Amino acid sequence: MKSAGLELQKALLACLKTDGALERLIAGRVYDRVPLKAEFPYVTLGSSNIYDWSTATERGSEHLFTLNIWNRASGRKTVFEIMNVIEHLLERSQLVLSGHRLTNLNLQYSQARAEDAQDGYLGVLRYRAVTEDLSA
Repeated sequence: MKSAGLELQKALLACLKTDGALERLIAGRVYDRVPLKAEFPYVTLGSSNIYDWSTATERGSEHLFTLNIWNRASGRKTVFEIMNVIEHLLERSQLVLSGHRLTNLNLQYSQARAEDAQDGYLGVLRYRAVTEDLSA
């Protein structure tokens, strides 16, 4: 059985890397692991928590995950622009997961803040997703 968390991550990465509006802002810089000397701005997959969401008849998972938007030179304005594009993209996207069905994907909160220790800005989008196992 394929991991619902891994399949969700793969679908998110594919969606974020193929959107034209996001491409214009971050030039495809969407990372699970940030390469050394990566150019700003970029998006990273943040924390991911997975909980059992099974019912008496269906196996399922609840996923709480974050997408992090990092920037330096053009600051908070660009962070907000990128966050806005991602929000609208995920609102209308139909993510396809191998072996699982995404039944729900909602933004829970967003945050933008200065990261003084890193001389930059961080945007955080926290999502909640629910998946069902298709193996039954």
